Amino acid sequence: MKNRKLLKYHSYFGLISGVFLLILGISGAILVFNENIDESLFKEYNTINTAHVLNLDEAVRIVQQRHPKWDTRIVHFKEGETIRFNLRRLHARRDLFIHPETGAVIADIDANSQFTKWLIVLHYSLHGGSFGRVFLLIIGVLFLMSLLSGIVVYRKVIGKTLLFRVKLKRKNRRAFYSVLHRYIGVWGLFFNLVLVITGIVLSYGVAKGGLQKAAEPNTPKINISIEKSLNQLAKKYPDFEPTYIRLPKKPGAAITVNGIFKDDAFYLSEFYNKAQIDSHTGRFISMEKVREAPLLTKLNSVVSPLHYGQYGGLWVKLLYCIVGLSGPFLSVSGFIVWKKRKKSKRSFSKLTKTAS
Repeated sequence: MKNRKLLKYHSYFGLISGVFLLILGISGAILVFNENIDESLFKEYNTINTAHVLNLDEAVRIVQQRHPKWDTRIVHFKEGETIRFNLRRLHARRDLFIHPETGAVIADIDANSQFTKWLIVLHYSLHGGSFGRVFLLIIGVLFLMSLLSGIVVYRKVIGKTLLFRVKLKRKNRRAFYSVLHRYIGVWGLFFNLVLVITGIVLSYGVAKGGLQKAAEPNTPKINISIEKSLNQLAKKYPDFEPTYIRLPKKPGAAITVNGIFKDDAFYLSEFYNKAQIDSHTGRFISMEKVREAPLLTKLNSVVSPLHYGQYGGLWVKLLYCIVGLSGPFLSVSGFIVWKKRKKSKRSFSKLTKTAS
């Protein structure tokens, strides 16, 4: 395929996906700090000067009494700190904050009313339901094709661009934006490839889930002591730190405890370590370790941390934020270059007709 024809396709891929890249890039750059934003918003619900107590069983009892049959997840449970529950039904989400000692409900709020939740839905589906999920999957594929075609089109100048040997021509606006587009594209290439590939994988799962018929949860009442089960788990796996608990969504199913092993690689997701606990007896059933899982499972485990920069601290998140904003910049600068090129062709065509 000739370079000029490929450049044409590169432009089309970029133009089609460009408008939506603005939304995805800006929302993604903010969502990198999702946990930090939530921490700031929920600061008023934090428990202060509490003894190192964690009355988890009482908290579960109160939450289930208040919201029976909800899909219940315990997302934060540390001694002396407010216990946070995330409750789900098909069209509803709630966040509950429980006092770690008394079990009193500090707050019971609609999770769908939160800014970060609204932003996540925008990022995954444009608030367009199942259609929006599938549509964004297609946009992700188009952006990937735009990146790959860009690599081929600019392959001869990638080295020069990385070494800053391509000059910015300020006198010619089209040339200026073209070179600037090239610099941003080349320098952000690796991270943008990581973001778009992991984004496509995540988007595929979201779109697939949206097309499947879902049933309302039927979470049974938990009568066992989760605290005792966690203590037994700690004795069996002292190097395992539980970080997330899922109560069964239907009678007879197990309680799932996710977490991190001390020797896990930093880029592996906590949700692929799974301890299963019998919801009737409280006995330990099994443990799945991500480091012992098949290669495909390990790769799936890497997707979410890589896409959201969850494996690093503030500096990694800032880097992801900057790279996330490069996508919208590429779409804007690419549009300007395309428009200038089209205008130049039109002017040249008029001159040719006048001359003839």
